[in-house]
Amino acid sequence: MTNLHGSAFAPVTDPEMRRTERRRLAQFLAAGTALFLIAVVGAAFVPLRWPDLVRRAGHSIIFVPAIYWLTMRMLRRDSRDRPFSPTFDSRPVSRDTIPWLTTGGALAGTITAIFMWLFGLHWTIDPAVGPGALALMLFNIAIIAAAEEIAFRGYALWRLVRLIGIWPAQVIIAIAFAVSHLTLGGYALLPALAGTIVGSILYGIVFVRTGGLAAPIALHVGWNIVQHVLLSPLEPSAAVLRPAFLHPVTTSEYASMLLIVGTSMAIAAAILWRRGQSPPVTAT
Repeated sequence: MTNLHGSAFAPVTDPEMRRTERRRLAQFLAAGTALFLIAVVGAAFVPLRWPDLVRRAGHSIIFVPAIYWLTMRMLRRDSRDRPFSPTFDSRPVSRDTIPWLTTGGALAGTITAIFMWLFGLHWTIDPAVGPGALALMLFNIAIIAAAEEIAFRGYALWRLVRLIGIWPAQVIIAIAFAVSHLTLGGYALLPALAGTIVGSILYGIVFVRTGGLAAPIALHVGWNIVQHVLLSPLEPSAAVLRPAFLHPVTTSEYASMLLIVGTSMAIAAAILWRRGQSPPVTAT
């Protein structure tokens, strides 16, 4: 298992190598931004008669394979002349990532149980939602999580860790992650700060501790599935369970919920950082 001190994340001190690192990072960001814009334009041409959930997933369906291709291409080029532990696995989903998937779901499930206990969270069942709509929603959740991990915890964080160290790199990526949710994701300010910043740090820790994207993608997917199924449906028309509370949520209760989410993810991040290892089965 690759940890923070493995060769893939070793600090770069040679001035010439640092210039190369910065140049390659700039190239990746420029190319990634171009692919992102291409995906935005491509998603706009999805026929309006298609299901709303498919149209919502259009951007990710285009962007995920494109950014993964770019990342693998640049990593292969960068590692051609010097061996190091692979930072990316070409098979990001395998049985070895199931513990991470379970961990993400358990974390969101624990928060859900706390909400049930403190705030009277309950659900109503929508019998009109069919298995096809639910499957599309779960697919959308998975590819969005994959796109976010590839874009934010992938090549860019790897380069930044080597250039400026883990925590400065984490701060930069977490801010970018929150901004993306504020703009493209339509998040309000407080949820973006409470969830996405702490979540970005959590996923980043898993990335550097395992030395690959498979584990943070699985953790992120597990979290998002439980979150969007039980707490905040990504697409209400495709959600079998509709979350509700016994009374309208007050401002103080909403703030408490955000604090619980942020604190829970921060505790998980601290535990993983101190342990320096994965769940029982090592992620690939």
